[in-house]
Amino acid sequence: MHPEDKISPAFEPYLADSRRRDKHEAVVIYQAPETKPAGPDRLRDVSGRLRQAEAQATRHREIESRIFDDYRESSDEALRISPIGHSALPVITVEVTPRTLLSLARQPDVIAIMPNQKIHLIKPQAVSFDELARSEARQGYTWGLEQLGVAPVWDKTQGAGVKVGVLDTGVFGDHPALDKRVSDFVIIDPLGRRIAAKPTFDAGAHGTHVCGTIAGGQTPEGVHIGVAPEANLLVAAVLVGDATLRTLLEGLDWAIEKGADIVNMSLGFNYYEPMFTEVFDVLINQYGVLPVVAVGNENQGNSSSPGNAYNALAVGALERHSRARVDVAFFSSGASLVFPGQEPNALVTKPDVAAPGVQVYSTIPPTLRVDGAYYYSYMDGTSMAAPHVAGVAALLMAAQPKAPVAEIVRVLKETAAHPGGANRRPDNRWGHGMVRPEEALAALTS
Repeated sequence: MHPEDKISPAFEPYLADSRRRDKHEAVVIYQAPETKPAGPDRLRDVSGRLRQAEAQATRHREIESRIFDDYRESSDEALRISPIGHSALPVITVEVTPRTLLSLARQPDVIAIMPNQKIHLIKPQAVSFDELARSEARQGYTWGLEQLGVAPVWDKTQGAGVKVGVLDTGVFGDHPALDKRVSDFVIIDPLGRRIAAKPTFDAGAHGTHVCGTIAGGQTPEGVHIGVAPEANLLVAAVLVGDATLRTLLEGLDWAIEKGADIVNMSLGFNYYEPMFTEVFDVLINQYGVLPVVAVGNENQGNSSSPGNAYNALAVGALERHSRARVDVAFFSSGASLVFPGQEPNALVTKPDVAAPGVQVYSTIPPTLRVDGAYYYSYMDGTSMAAPHVAGVAALLMAAQPKAPVAEIVRVLKETAAHPGGANRRPDNRWGHGMVRPEEALAALTS
């Protein structure tokens, strides 16, 4: 690979007005040593995953030392270099200048260099504190769970033993509908430091809402809100303060160590970042972790990184028009991206699948209003659709713990329902279609 090809195009706005010695923090992905991929048995204990991560970290540190030494020798400036997390991921942060960026890219161990850009929440389009809809109270399920048809699947699997990492604003773990579901929690501050906190907390309400859709129990009215109510939640509050790419990577590193099988990310970057695919490759191929990402709320013709990475399972949002009809929400992003010469991923169409994302009822931290305290609310957004898919994936993984991530993704796509039929799949509104848990489980077990 030519050195210039290792430098992310997202650097352009950072370097446009930079002088030769202006410093910028960069994230470097390096070539990890080849290892045997993680076994597909997702019900292995956490200590086994931790041993695997520690062994890989030992190999990574040798490469990091080589990169550090070579970089210092090639530069006459005092530039800060530091690892990310405990080195489960082959990633480091490095200060660069326009003058030293190319010398760093020339190192043979280096695969990609990205600016440590800011990350942001894919904010809900609307939030409502209305009382529970009568139809949902009558059915005993949110419309999303009813639309996906999760009830028959619960006779076979409810996600027990599967660990879902939620990288978001945090979680109000004391919520009654999340009782005993949050098995681990950490705050990642803007400097990338891991901070243990008890009790758990949510810097907003978004993370708690996402957690409820993945694994929540029942409301006081008896309405089921979570797709996989027996799954375990590993929550990293990465969207606290001035969050950056480094903050996210620290959260991913933590989730790997804690044994996450799935990571849900309802967040995005300010600039398109094609090189994040390298991070997802490590998650999927080395650790057997499925990245589920909201595609964005910027309407058709747009997509949000990292949801537009070819190897992310990107999710678009559906809304219900009647009991018999659903359609893609107007705000739900989607795009067809063309990368000439980059086979086999020259054409990438996003989202991959769709799920309910409008008027989704779920948990929030207690919110005081003039008419009392609210513990639940409706929210709209692809951020609400992604946890539906993360929950469905948890159901499948619990039912078939030896199925690799690629097989989980395949059955989710192949059994999805597209209104135009199989010949229209994928498109940049529906992707492959609305996920169907019962059909996906049948395909996985056949």
